[in-house]
Amino acid sequence: MLAVGDAPAEEIFALATPFGYVSHLSAMHRWGLTVRRPDALHLTLPAAGTIRSLIDARMRDDIGGRIGEGRFEPAVPLTFIQPPDVLRGRKIAVVTVKTLGNWMIVRGTHIRLATVGQTFLDMIDRPELCGGMAHVRDVWTEHAETYLEEIVATVDKADAPIVKVRAGYLLDERMGITGDRRIKAWTRFAQRGSSRVLDPSKPFASTYSEKWMLSLNV
Repeated sequence: MLAVGDAPAEEIFALATPFGYVSHLSAMHRWGLTVRRPDALHLTLPAAGTIRSLIDARMRDDIGGRIGEGRFEPAVPLTFIQPPDVLRGRKIAVVTVKTLGNWMIVRGTHIRLATVGQTFLDMIDRPELCGGMAHVRDVWTEHAETYLEEIVATVDKADAPIVKVRAGYLLDERMGITGDRRIKAWTRFAQRGSSRVLDPSKPFASTYSEKWMLSLNV
């Protein structure tokens, strides 16, 4: 039996559940990107429809071969435990996704944490879970240049065009970072539409970026 003592909620989560990681405002705080300390622990978990395939893949990696072959029958099956609403006195705020983002293990712990590039991506994807878009905008303005390569590499691989547009606006027009060809290439994802807003939680506003075709509704 593992002795967990006074281990924090994120450590207990990592020990009990094989998939998912600390994300959004909690990850921002861990990376030193915000002085706001979230009341809840924000966790990103796989959606229900993808858990079985993740479990099978992990067991194949751990055991070898295909699950269900005779010599693997005695193996203890891996299980996925949903975190409770409150863990070690902290509320748990869960986001479920079909495809998990990039994460890392915090040195000297079992804690799985969104990488800094993933954390910046999550800010513009779900700003309401990161202190609101006004706060996200300020964090990007203050810190994005420090982590520019990680941010651009992560956003460049993202499937959602809108995150490229939001990132492009913040880096290009707000921060004046214009030399990266990958950022320039994101302009091809700009298109007109009432859903093309900087803050997805607020209505379309008339203040507008012509280059990125984005309503600056913050």
